[in-house]
Amino acid sequence: MHNNYNADRPENAGFFVRLFAYVIDMVIVTLGLVVIRLILMGVMSLLKETPLSGNILFHYNLKDIVLYVCQVLYFILLTYYTGTTLGKKLLNLQVVSIQAERKPSLFEITYRETIGRFLSAIIFFVGYIMIGVDNEKRGFHDKLSDTKVVYGKRIKIYPIYQAPPQYLPPQNETNDIKKEE
Repeated sequence: MHNNYNADRPENAGFFVRLFAYVIDMVIVTLGLVVIRLILMGVMSLLKETPLSGNILFHYNLKDIVLYVCQVLYFILLTYYTGTTLGKKLLNLQVVSIQAERKPSLFEITYRETIGRFLSAIIFFVGYIMIGVDNEKRGFHDKLSDTKVVYGKRIKIYPIYQAPPQYLPPQNETNDIKKEE
């Protein structure tokens, strides 16, 4: 992974780095959803024998809807407010608008993270595979929402070196001879 940052035109992030960031995000989301699932188990037991305990939307019940909304909110809120998710942040990636002077709107991010991702995955993940073959490295969900994923600013890190040993002036050879006498 190389990160040649140019302030005028940052480099677009490729398929594998974005895939790895998504895997990191899904691990984080899964761990968070385990906690929410445990809470929902208690709530759903209280709602037994009520209209909310059965299917609400097609064949989805309240628990399924809440888990989906929590997962989507992770991606929408983090991307909108910070420009990145935790997985993208670890890999120095950022979601930006294709118009460099403005940040993506809440609508664009919501559209990208819901309908755009659904359409990218619907036919054998072709919308995601586009990232690897497109010159601009934009997936179908990026094209639909006028966004792209780029490398963040390059940060220069200066290592801390061990202090050099103290300088000792050379011994005067004449003093050494006098001491031996």
